[in-house]
Amino acid sequence: METFTLKIDFIRRIFGEISIARDGINVAAKCPNCGTPGKRKFSINIENWSCHCWVCGIKGRTPHRILFQHVSEDAAREFKFKFLNHELSSDTVDHQVEESVKLPDDFIPLCLSLKSRDPDVRDCISYLRKRGISDRDFWYFRLGTVKKGRFRRRVIIPSFDCDGDLNYFSARSIDDSSFKYINSKAKKMEIIFNEINIDWSQEITLVEGPFDLFKCNQNSTCLLGSQLSKRSYLFKRLVANRSPVLLGLDFDMREKSAKIADLLCEYGCSVKVLSLGGFSDVGEMSRRDFEKLKQESMIWTRESSLREKIASIRTGSLF
Repeated sequence: METFTLKIDFIRRIFGEISIARDGINVAAKCPNCGTPGKRKFSINIENWSCHCWVCGIKGRTPHRILFQHVSEDAAREFKFKFLNHELSSDTVDHQVEESVKLPDDFIPLCLSLKSRDPDVRDCISYLRKRGISDRDFWYFRLGTVKKGRFRRRVIIPSFDCDGDLNYFSARSIDDSSFKYINSKAKKMEIIFNEINIDWSQEITLVEGPFDLFKCNQNSTCLLGSQLSKRSYLFKRLVANRSPVLLGLDFDMREKSAKIADLLCEYGCSVKVLSLGGFSDVGEMSRRDFEKLKQESMIWTRESSLREKIASIRTGSLF
């Protein structure tokens, strides 16, 4: 109890007024980077000191760097003396720190290899060209490959968080393979794919996978699947910013798309559902097709939800 009180006293003194969650573990305070009076969006776990802001996305394994950059050197020094030296040096806490995501060894940026003579690299570039990838896209999506090992003849698309740190990658085979994708082992619930590219104040396009992003507008990210959980980092950032959303899931995911649209609307986000216009997914479209269908998308309403539920009822299912 003495340690708990010491931590709470420190946080309250440095950050001002705070709110303590019912679990007694998480504390909400004003963000030292983006916060305004009365809003407590900076969350601190007082057991392991992990912290993040639901609005601006600033985060850390501890508040030490954030205190140093956005509060004062004295506050950072005090935190390190009182808590880091005693707690984070122990074996029990070291085991809680997850191994960082790393790109495969010998990762080759394709933007620097467009004239490569290696046949596997050339085939990866040719595969992307056939999918409509431009020279600019090779740079923007930071696409790559490797010449040997399990990622050979795969196009690798990496993801970076708001601080520019690698947080995920997906590698797609350019050949027929029983394992079309090899993904990094990061926890999908805790990341936002290419968060570094996102402007939360503008409409955000949500698609299923990283390779759908090639055909979208710039302000887009992917679910890394077909579901959006209320516990996910992506959902919390969307809700915290009241970001408008354009939902572009595959045609066979209509019911899941409706559930996601209902969920986001319930929490205050304006939602449009992209009409696929005969395409099975966004990845099949050209960019021109996407922009045209985007302009035709309608706002999701309660009536939209009701119509979708009625359409999903199978003949005879009411009897």
